[in-house]
Amino acid sequence: MNKFLLFLSISLLISCGEKQKNSPYIYFAGEIVNPKNDSVVLYKDDRKVCSSKLDNNNRFAFELDSSAEEGLYHFGHKEVQYIYLEKGDSLLIRVNTVDFDESLVFDGIGQEINNFLLEMFLTHENEELNILDKMYILEPNEFSKKVDSLHDIKINALNNLKVDANLSDDAVTIAKTGIDYTTYLYKEKYPFKHRRALKEKSLKQPPEDFYAYRKDLTYNNSNYTYITPYYNFMKQHFGGMSYINCKEGCEINGSYYVNQLHFSEHQLKLIDSMVGEKNLKDNLIRNVALNYLLRSDDTYENNKLFMTGLHKIAGKNKHIAEIDSLFVNIERLQPNNSLPAISLEGFNGKEKTLKAISEDQKNVVFYFWMGENSKHFKNIINRVNTLKNNPNNKNTFIGISLRTDKQSWENIIKSNNLDQDTQYRAKNLKTINNALIINGKLNRAIVTKEGKIKNAFANMYGEF
Repeated sequence: MNKFLLFLSISLLISCGEKQKNSPYIYFAGEIVNPKNDSVVLYKDDRKVCSSKLDNNNRFAFELDSSAEEGLYHFGHKEVQYIYLEKGDSLLIRVNTVDFDESLVFDGIGQEINNFLLEMFLTHENEELNILDKMYILEPNEFSKKVDSLHDIKINALNNLKVDANLSDDAVTIAKTGIDYTTYLYKEKYPFKHRRALKEKSLKQPPEDFYAYRKDLTYNNSNYTYITPYYNFMKQHFGGMSYINCKEGCEINGSYYVNQLHFSEHQLKLIDSMVGEKNLKDNLIRNVALNYLLRSDDTYENNKLFMTGLHKIAGKNKHIAEIDSLFVNIERLQPNNSLPAISLEGFNGKEKTLKAISEDQKNVVFYFWMGENSKHFKNIINRVNTLKNNPNNKNTFIGISLRTDKQSWENIIKSNNLDQDTQYRAKNLKTINNALIINGKLNRAIVTKEGKIKNAFANMYGEF
């Protein structure tokens, strides 16, 4: 509390006088309205710098000494928001978690660049939702002119702010990079979005000058790695190039063919050959690996081939332990293995493991739902009832609720007249998600027979 009041008094003094950055320290403080937990965490890139407990008035404060790096940080309180900090900044925020991004306001020294970055973030969100989808139907040259026009408007605003607020060159570079790579991202998406907008089967490549910006791309600037538009661009860039290169140049068994394994391996090779900055390369390789292992429906044998290739390329990737752990969990979910002994809470308050539940019945199908996703809940319960009423059904259906508090979970079960003996609640979402690799796939089903896994990656709307 004292630290916050000290900061507030400094901020008020600064706001009334000449705004000069003479201090080697960085002050960052604020108020969280409707807090979700009792602290705020500050990160530099992917490293935790420090955390601050909220006081009785839901306020927090950070003071970084002269050894602190300048540049992009992000603070986390359930949601995450990027901020730009320089020596001498005294930045104050207020945010309401009910409407996090839209309610966030910056004040004090450093407010100009941070309010601008936030405005650009919200502008890009609005463009994606309300403008771009209507433009992807356009021909390449017309599309390019329109997104370039949007780009120029933002750059002009940044140039004016640079003069009015006396922004540092580094701050301008961060902001300009975000604007540039957002525009480039729109163009990288264009061929795929254009095909979808016109409902065409084949992908049409734009003329060569459509991608003129590619000659100026950098893959080796560590200052760009954690700029969100830059990283989002790189993911789309390598994914798009891999797809097009595979379609045009990868002949398999006499025909040009792309499967999930080959496409992912192609991405890894491109990233390895083109990206020099280690953190960017590590993060992009992690993204490809997680997308393939979590989101594809490929075979376990192909998963093993992918991991072999990954280890040849990844080297000392800082995420390799996480990727290996994910693959180990996939191995554990292969047919004829037992389910992990993860504890679930029954309606009577007693705990029981997944393994024990599967062993109690001859044939069990586990399905998942969340109280907050009412549409999915209704659909999945209807599906369960349909399957249960099938004269040939021999399965016991066990529901597992994810991320639903106990009181809400009990109320939902009672109000929908669900069988209390076949409903359980996951006590720790992270634990069950990691062990069963749910990854938001709420239509996922785990089928067991006589206590052993039959199919851990089934679909409730498929065949068991």
